[in-house]
Amino acid sequence: MSELNRKLDRRHVLKGAGGLAATVAMIPHLAQAAPAPTVAVRYLANQAGEITGGDLEVGVFYEEGAWFDHAKSIGDSLEADFPGTTIKYTFANTASDPARALRWQNGDPLDVDLGRWSNPAPVTWDWVDNGFVYNMTPDVEQPLADGTPWKDTFTAAASSFVVDSREGTATPGAYWGVPFEQVLMLIHYNVDLFEQAGVTPPTTWAEFLSVCETLKAAGIQPICVSGPTAPYCAHWWDRLTQRIVGEEAVRDVAFGEALAADNPGFLQAAQELAKFRENDWFMKGFEGADFTTAQALFFQGQAAMIHMGSWLSAEMADVIAELPNEFRLGVFDFPAYEGGAGDQDAGFGTAQIFSIADPAKSGSHEVNVPLAVEYLRRWTSKENSTIRADTLKMISAVQDVPAPAGIEGLDAAIARSAESPAIIYYYAIHWDTNLSTAWWNPVQALFLGQVNPEEMITMLDEGLAQYRQLQDSGG
Repeated sequence: MSELNRKLDRRHVLKGAGGLAATVAMIPHLAQAAPAPTVAVRYLANQAGEITGGDLEVGVFYEEGAWFDHAKSIGDSLEADFPGTTIKYTFANTASDPARALRWQNGDPLDVDLGRWSNPAPVTWDWVDNGFVYNMTPDVEQPLADGTPWKDTFTAAASSFVVDSREGTATPGAYWGVPFEQVLMLIHYNVDLFEQAGVTPPTTWAEFLSVCETLKAAGIQPICVSGPTAPYCAHWWDRLTQRIVGEEAVRDVAFGEALAADNPGFLQAAQELAKFRENDWFMKGFEGADFTTAQALFFQGQAAMIHMGSWLSAEMADVIAELPNEFRLGVFDFPAYEGGAGDQDAGFGTAQIFSIADPAKSGSHEVNVPLAVEYLRRWTSKENSTIRADTLKMISAVQDVPAPAGIEGLDAAIARSAESPAIIYYYAIHWDTNLSTAWWNPVQALFLGQVNPEEMITMLDEGLAQYRQLQDSGG
C-alpha cells in the first residue's frame, strides 16, 4: 500500500504478482468532507487523583480528516484535564499492521491500539492468551457518572464481539477491549433506480434474481462490484454460502480439512453467482474498476446495487457531495435462500474495538492504564458516539444513540441485527493473508470469467490444500 493510499481506507488491497494475492482488513469511514467533529463534553474525572498525566500513544485509522480530528479532540480534552499529558497518534491501519505487531511482540506496544482482539476471530486470541492485552473487566464494571456500569452501555450486538465467550476460555466474560462501532454488511441500493424500474428490495434469493432481471430489462445494470478487488467479490460468496450451506460448513472448509467439492452447496452457490456475469448484470467496466472507482460509479448511477459495509456513505462523502442531485440511498440485508441450510436471518459484520496494552509486556515504557482507560471512556460516551453517528455515519456500539440519518432501511437493518446471530465478516479470514488469498481469488476469477463454477470449486480446494501444507510446515 502506498503512502498516499494508506490514508484512505483500511480495506485497500495489497496486490502481489498477477494482481491476485491480496490482504485486507475492513475499517469504515473516509468522510473527509464531513465537518470536523469535536469532543462533546469535558469530563471532570480524577476527583480521587487516580489519573495522572503522562505520555499516551493511541492508534488511529486515519492520519487526517474528520475521523482523526475527532480522535484528536478527545486527546486534547485529556491534555487539558490532566497536566503533563501528551497524546501521540500512530497510524493503525492495514499498511502498519505488520510493524505494529512486531512492536507489540518486542515489548514496545501502542498504549491504545486497534485489531488486537475480537472474540469471533481466533487469529487475535494469541494476543490475549499470551498476556499482551490488558484485561479491562474491572474497569468496565465501574459505574459512569450517571451510575450505569460502563459495560451496560454497550449494545448486545457489539458486546458479542468483545466479550470473551470462547469455548473453554480461562477468562469467561472478560473484556479485552471496548467496542465503539458496529459494522453491518448490507446491500446498498439506488432508490431512484429501483423506483424507475418498479422494483422493491427483495427478501429472498429468487426475488433478488427477479429484481436483477427487471432492472436489466429497464436498461439498468443491477450489480456494482470491483473486479480487481478480490475481497469485494468474495462478499457475495461469503453471504451466499452462509445462506446455502451454513456457517459451520463454511468454517469446516476454510479452517478445517473439509473439501468444498464434497458439499454440493458450495457448487450451487458458485453456480448462482455465475449468473451475474452470464446475464450481463455487472456494472460496465467492473473488470478494471478499483474499489473507489466502483463505489463512485455506483453513486453516479452506473449500477443499482452494491454489497458493502455500512461505512459506504461516509467513505464516499466527497463523491456524493459533488453529485448534481441528492442521492437517495437505501439498504437491505442479504436475501434468504429458500431451502438453504444456513440461518437465513444471520447478519454479517463486526464491532470495531480498542484495546490497551498490558503493562507487564511493555519493556520500552510504562503504560499509563488509568489514562488510557479514560481516553476510551470518552471515546465511548453517548455524547461522542452521537457525534460520530451524525458526522461520520457510524452505527454506534453504545445504546440509545440514533442511527445515522438519511439511509432508507438502515433503522430496520440495525433492529434486525439486534435480534439475529452475528457472524464476523469474512469469517475473520481477512486476518490471515495466505488463507484469504486461497479463499477470495477463486471468486474473483469466477466474476472475471476466468473459470466456470466447477473450476472455481477445484481452484478453491487446491488453494486451501496449499495453505494447509504451509500451515503444517510452520509457515
